[in-house]
Amino acid sequence: ILSRMIWGAQASLMAGVVSVLIAVLIGVPFGLLSGYFGGWIDQAISRVTDALLATPFLILAIALAAFLGPSLSNAMIAIGLSAMPIFVRLTRGQVLSVKTEDYVEGARAIGLSHFAIMSRYILPNVFAPVLVQATLTVATAIIAEASLSFLGLGQQPPAPSWGSMLNVAKNFMTQAPWMAWWPGAAIFLVVLGFNLLGDGLRDALDPRES
Repeated sequence: ILSRMIWGAQASLMAGVVSVLIAVLIGVPFGLLSGYFGGWIDQAISRVTDALLATPFLILAIALAAFLGPSLSNAMIAIGLSAMPIFVRLTRGQVLSVKTEDYVEGARAIGLSHFAIMSRYILPNVFAPVLVQATLTVATAIIAEASLSFLGLGQQPPAPSWGSMLNVAKNFMTQAPWMAWWPGAAIFLVVLGFNLLGDGLRDALDPRES
């Protein structure tokens, strides 16, 4: 159990980090475009985002993972796409606030291109809340990967992950309950750690706290 716990940590942590990286790399650019340009671009992106947000995160991840097929890589893609609307909405809101600042108006006045304004003046100023949200979403993604593996849609045997270990342990709850204790405790502690890290980053990066 110890060796599978250690090896399974690689799959669970990688799923959390990679899936959030996918969500950020897709969600932040769409949020930038939506908030900066407005108009029909904002309407189109916002309507798709609202439709995705209307579906519960885990249900959407399960549906996408079932469509893509059971494997760890497909589970990471499914979780990343399911978390992506959160970053679109967050980035859009931050851009709407930042783009009215005087330094952005000044950059427009001197004739900088839209790409230069977004990359040099807007993106760095929306990075802090995106980083905080990414840290918190890693915790959610780890739980989602464990859920998908428990359902047989994530890491496939014989390769271990904490979720698949729980799936095996459920058959031996009366004879060997400790088989479920350790992967369950690992998921709990890692998720708690990422949530505390996200709260700490929020306090550290929020200018209103200083």
